[in-house]
Amino acid sequence: MRYPPAPRRQRWPARILGVLATAAFLGTGVAIALMVMPEAEEEQAAVQGPPPAAAEQPKQEKRGLTARQRTARRAAVRTLTQQGYEPVKLTDWRPANDLRVLIGESDTGAMRAFFFLEREFVGNDDASSSSKLRVTKVGDESVTLAYGLSTGETEKVRFEWVDGRLQATGGTVPPSTLR
Repeated sequence: MRYPPAPRRQRWPARILGVLATAAFLGTGVAIALMVMPEAEEEQAAVQGPPPAAAEQPKQEKRGLTARQRTARRAAVRTLTQQGYEPVKLTDWRPANDLRVLIGESDTGAMRAFFFLEREFVGNDDASSSSKLRVTKVGDESVTLAYGLSTGETEKVRFEWVDGRLQATGGTVPPSTLR
């Protein structure tokens, strides 16, 4: 069965609506393409490769830990749990560095830094715990910690392995009453 042709007056609104729908469809496609396509800066960065800091990192850290490194980290985590703490971030453990650190948190929320010289536990950041503590910088033989203070400020302290001892060389650990 065939329908009779629509009068001319009814065809124009349908044609205009069709043109507008097509334009909206194409506009959406262009908008999606602009969001997905990389910008000139991203393309240039992709051609140049990773930034220098990323290029200097050992490749094994990018690929994950070896079996030996995982064993050393598990032993460090056991040290924390034996003292009543659980690790906050396992990524703070840098197996390529001589001085390594894990931040532990007790079930009461108390935090403490646990330092290791390669696999051997060498001490904590302080005898008392902190309420806010995080690792901000890790070097081969130094670690910088940031202590959250009750005043809302942050104080950074650098720890190094010097003459066979763990020492706070860049600043002093804030008093326990402030942290």
